[in-house]
Amino acid sequence: MQHLTFGVDSLEEANQLKDILWDTYRVRGEVELIPQEHSKYRVNVISEKDLTPVQLEKLPGKQG
Repeated sequence: MQHLTFGVDSLEEANQLKDILWDTYRVRGEVELIPQEHSKYRVNVISEKDLTPVQLEKLPGKQG
């Protein structure tokens, strides 16, 4: 199990990140989109499978 947090600049980018995780990497678990100030979003992910460092580098947003 892997817990990840990303910061993105818009709802569109948050949804893009979610879609990549679910559709491309077949991540299953929990994905939470949390609105922040200035139209930014935090994306919390609890993944049932671990992503590799190479996969993480390809994801949009800043990992925190």
